[in-house]
Amino acid sequence: MLPSFHLRVMAVPGCTAGVLWSIGNFGNILAVTYLGQGIGISLGQAALITSGLWGIFWYKEIREMWKIILWFSAAILTGFSIYCLCYQKVV
Repeated sequence: MLPSFHLRVMAVPGCTAGVLWSIGNFGNILAVTYLGQGIGISLGQAALITSGLWGIFWYKEIREMWKIILWFSAAILTGFSIYCLCYQKVV
């Protein structure tokens, strides 16, 4: 048997989250359209860094210091890769 979906409680937050996700997705499509794939997709994927920062500092999802250091190392590598992709030129 499935648990209750709590539609009266979750309708407004769920719809708000869906609208915000749609706005972000539309913004990503505009970024790819006007900036090109190399820059637009890279900027869209940079949202993962923002989500990770929220998870670490606000929600305290990662507590071990070595895991936080590892995450920041990967985030720096990702940021450097985005930087390199943004300056890639097609010959």
